[in-house]
Amino acid sequence: MIDRHENFILTYTKSNNYTEYYDDIIHFLKINHNNIQNLLVNKKLDFQDVKYYSDKKNKLLHENMNDSKFTRFLVHILNYIYNKTKSYDLTHNTLKILNTKILNIGSELNNCGCSILNNIFDRNKCKKIINNLNNKQFINRNNNSIKNIELFSQNKNIWWLHNNNDLLNIDVVQHIITSEYLLKIAENYLGCNPILHNISFWASYPGDVDTTQTFHQDFDDIKFLKIFFYLNDVDNNNGPHVYVKNSLNNINLIQDENNKLSQRYDDNKVNKIFKDNIIKICGDTGSMIFEDTHGLHKGTNVKEGKRFVLQLIYGVSTYYYLKNNIDKYNCSIKQNNIIYQKYLKYPYNFMNFSFNQ
Repeated sequence: MIDRHENFILTYTKSNNYTEYYDDIIHFLKINHNNIQNLLVNKKLDFQDVKYYSDKKNKLLHENMNDSKFTRFLVHILNYIYNKTKSYDLTHNTLKILNTKILNIGSELNNCGCSILNNIFDRNKCKKIINNLNNKQFINRNNNSIKNIELFSQNKNIWWLHNNNDLLNIDVVQHIITSEYLLKIAENYLGCNPILHNISFWASYPGDVDTTQTFHQDFDDIKFLKIFFYLNDVDNNNGPHVYVKNSLNNINLIQDENNKLSQRYDDNKVNKIFKDNIIKICGDTGSMIFEDTHGLHKGTNVKEGKRFVLQLIYGVSTYYYLKNNIDKYNCSIKQNNIIYQKYLKYPYNFMNFSFNQ
């Protein structure tokens, strides 16, 4: 597959002055394609290439992740190889309200890295998701403790849903993640055929400061988009999300020479450089945040009450799975039929899902 496109890749690489990375680019593309075939045909990933993705000496993935010109270059190659013209169904009721907002969301993402829609998703559907997850198993990632959480109790710290199948079995969630409005928005922003990488839920309560509550960048893929749903009202006391607009293409203003991909940035330093672009995102139940978290962002500590968040991640390659050592979502055709039908229509976009009887 990749061999068929080598002339284009070589010519495009030379025209963009990235010839020094040509061998590494070909290596990355072949690994990526092998992973795609494994996901679509063999229904599983081969993790033998994990070292390639995690090796800090890998200049392709670890020295150029903050170079927007380079990421656009690499995404263009992926788009050339994998994109297929699709006519999305934009008549479906779930999230239909987004239909008139698609262009504006894309414009705001390109301009500043995020787009915020307050009170956009049905409040009753948000409540249904929370009620279905109540008393399920959750994990505290700071100490890896697992226990059943009564979501409406006065808990402490941050708890992540342990088994995401508990999430995928909720029909409202199935309708959300199969929304072709979201696929269209993701494709427009990413500039490439999007892959739904991840769906997750977490509940935040007052407690210890988490590592995610200091300014940082995410490195989930070559290019990616995250969508957050506030499933309850979030004000200044409930740990609102914070984003630094326009930091995506100006990260060089804050980086030092010894920058690491996992680096955390001091609030004072961020405030000094990006003061006018820091936004604290409060919102009513059903608010949605479309965000490229490769830009600077952080959570804030919950002072009182709680915060419930549903998250989707769309990306452009299989980098996400090997970097995070994540396997596929194993679903039931009967119980997850809404997802299954969309998988049959768009197997590439939902390659991370497998189904059994």
